[in-house]
Amino acid sequence: MLTALRNLVPGGFLFTHAIFWSVVVMVAVGTTTVAAILSAGLVILVLESLGKA
Repeated sequence: MLTALRNLVPGGFLFTHAIFWSVVVMVAVGTTTVAAILSAGLVILVLESLGKA
Protein backbone atom coordinates (compact mmCIF):
# COMPACT_ATOMS: atom_id res chain seq x y z
CA MET A 1 0.00 0.00 0.00
CA LEU A 2 2.81 2.40 0.84
CA THR A 3 4.44 1.74 -2.53
CA ALA A 4 1.18 2.60 -4.31
CA LEU A 5 0.91 5.87 -2.38
CA ARG A 6 4.54 6.68 -3.15
CA ASN A 7 3.84 6.14 -6.85
CA LEU A 8 1.09 8.78 -6.80
CA VAL A 9 3.54 11.62 -6.18
CA PRO A 10 4.67 13.63 -9.22
CA GLY A 11 7.25 11.67 -11.15
CA GLY A 12 5.94 8.35 -9.85
CA PHE A 13 4.76 5.55 -12.10
CA LEU A 14 1.03 5.84 -11.36
CA PHE A 15 1.07 9.65 -11.53
CA THR A 16 2.83 9.59 -14.90
CA HIS A 17 0.37 7.03 -16.28
CA ALA A 18 -2.62 8.98 -14.95
CA ILE A 19 -1.44 12.12 -16.74
CA PHE A 20 -0.54 10.21 -19.92
CA TRP A 21 -3.90 8.43 -20.21
CA SER A 22 -5.80 11.61 -19.36
CA VAL A 23 -4.08 13.37 -22.26
CA VAL A 24 -4.71 10.40 -24.58
CA VAL A 25 -8.42 10.40 -23.70
CA MET A 26 -8.73 14.17 -24.21
CA VAL A 27 -7.01 13.96 -27.60
CA ALA A 28 -9.23 11.03 -28.65
CA VAL A 29 -12.41 12.84 -27.60
CA GLY A 30 -11.27 16.05 -29.31
CA THR A 31 -10.37 14.22 -32.51
CA THR A 32 -13.70 12.40 -32.56
CA THR A 33 -15.57 15.66 -31.95
CA VAL A 34 -13.75 17.44 -34.77
CA ALA A 35 -14.43 14.53 -37.14
CA ALA A 36 -18.13 14.57 -36.24
CA ILE A 37 -18.39 18.34 -36.75
CA LEU A 38 -16.62 18.16 -40.12
CA SER A 39 -18.81 15.27 -41.25
CA ALA A 40 -21.98 17.12 -40.24
CA GLY A 41 -20.78 20.22 -42.09
CA LEU A 42 -20.07 18.19 -45.21
CA VAL A 43 -23.54 16.61 -45.11
CA ILE A 44 -25.18 20.03 -44.69
CA LEU A 45 -23.13 21.41 -47.59
CA VAL A 46 -24.20 18.53 -49.86
CA LEU A 47 -27.85 18.88 -48.84
CA GLU A 48 -27.81 22.62 -49.51
CA SER A 49 -26.11 22.08 -52.88
CA LEU A 50 -28.74 19.52 -53.91
CA GLY A 51 -31.53 21.79 -52.76
CA LYS A 52 -30.33 24.68 -54.95
CA ALA A 53 -29.65 22.54 -58.03
